[in-house]
Amino acid sequence: MRRLSRVHFMTSYVEYLLRLGIRNEDDYIGDVSRFLRYLLTQVDNGDIEAFFAACNASPGYRRRLRRTLRRFFDYSREHLDIDVRAATGL
Repeated sequence: MRRLSRVHFMTSYVEYLLRLGIRNEDDYIGDVSRFLRYLLTQVDNGDIEAFFAACNASPGYRRRLRRTLRRFFDYSREHLDIDVRAATGL
């Protein structure tokens, strides 16, 4: 199977499940969603900085990541009621 240069995680996972012949993906998506929610509550500022380092983020890319992650964390807090500790450091 070829790897995409830009993988949209959840879309790719649903497509994977459908290729496997899963008829009802609700359990799979629900379980992964709960796990990702848990992970979001565990993220702190050190994790964000480690992510920037792992991406080898240039100053411009780092600014963009801060902006996009801040928006994602705002969404998580406002619409999913997930308290993301790392959001305070962005």
